[in-house]
Amino acid sequence: MYCERCGKQIDNALNFCNACGAQLKKEKSEQQSALNMLITALIVVCTAGLGVLVGLMAILLNKIQTPEPAFIFAIFYLATLFGISFLIMRQISKLIDAKLIGKDKSDSHQVRREEPLVQLPPKTTNQLEDFREPASVIENTTRTLDEVRARRG
Repeated sequence: MYCERCGKQIDNALNFCNACGAQLKKEKSEQQSALNMLITALIVVCTAGLGVLVGLMAILLNKIQTPEPAFIFAIFYLATLFGISFLIMRQISKLIDAKLIGKDKSDSHQVRREEPLVQLPPKTTNQLEDFREPASVIENTTRTLDEVRARRG
């Protein structure tokens, strides 16, 4: 297997090129897995919530003489279930939007890939310059202040 970016031969088990660091295998995106988890959570919450509501309504209608309190409870329960479902669906729509925007960016990024990549300069083993004593910051400032005092006094 060869690297798409630099052309160096690499092992098939690697995820990144040893020469240039390019990603070789495209991993499943975190957004896709989060999207799947949120859709599953939405289905579970709605199904379980409605099942619990049916069970509670059956129990309440058998225990209570008048059905009005049970229906009021059912309305509040459904409103809460709808609110939770709405919040989950809002997160799902944000992930879908981010995924669509990411596709737009990746399409434009692929167009840019046709341009040559910037290469780092080759490694060198040049020696460092000889050590030079750093210039003193206070040497010039104190000398200037001494001259000013001498002129005034």
